[in-house]
Amino acid sequence: MTLAPVLRALDTDGFAVVRGALTAGEMARVAAAFDRLEAQARRIAAGEPEPEGASFVLDPDPFRLHRVVWAGGADADLAALGAHPAFLRLAAASLGSPEVVQIIQQAHFKLPGDEVAFGWHQDASNRRYGTPLWDDRDGQGTYVQIGLAVDPMTLENGPLRMVRGSHRLGFVADPETGEIPGLPDLPIDDVLLEPGDLAVFGPFVIHGSGPNRSSVPRRLFLQGYTLPGVNHRVYPGCGTGVVHRVAA
Repeated sequence: MTLAPVLRALDTDGFAVVRGALTAGEMARVAAAFDRLEAQARRIAAGEPEPEGASFVLDPDPFRLHRVVWAGGADADLAALGAHPAFLRLAAASLGSPEVVQIIQQAHFKLPGDEVAFGWHQDASNRRYGTPLWDDRDGQGTYVQIGLAVDPMTLENGPLRMVRGSHRLGFVADPETGEIPGLPDLPIDDVLLEPGDLAVFGPFVIHGSGPNRSSVPRRLFLQGYTLPGVNHRVYPGCGTGVVHRVAA
């Protein structure tokens, strides 16, 4: 993986795509883990207790699985991926530090017909930017999110949509609700991915996604990293974060 083009795209566009970061064998294990999570979510919807260390965000009837927060708390194969070299090298390069703190590991599901969608937002809102729970060390939000495509991400199944260049506006969301007051007059890019591809983006880029209108799932595995001492919020499964050091 060549990092320079990724860093240039993050600077100019607010997001970047890395093709083929994980192998077919690795992706087969990830897809199997997501299948296990969905089966577990259906049992939870029927009354089974949640596992300790993970949080399943779902609607029981009709069943809709929005996401699994700290998915590694429910599946060991996914837990190990937080320290995958592909993720850590990108996080360290983006944040300019060999030591990073992982605070997000989420399994996102869009199953056919479930109507799960995400409105326009900035991830800085979810990190509690502008409150005592978050310290911006680099003036750019001090956070990077990396999404791994588990299935093909197509125009039909609710792909990520990025407002290119919107990161340069800084934090524009409503501090209380996270809502975007109005989309800027900037290009909107559909991020189309194959399994094993990564979407890398910062906390200020405005993005969202529509519902899955296809006949196949659209699943995404998210990792989020910051610097030591930045996050003061306690998250399910990881507390204030898991420290990783990237080998030189």
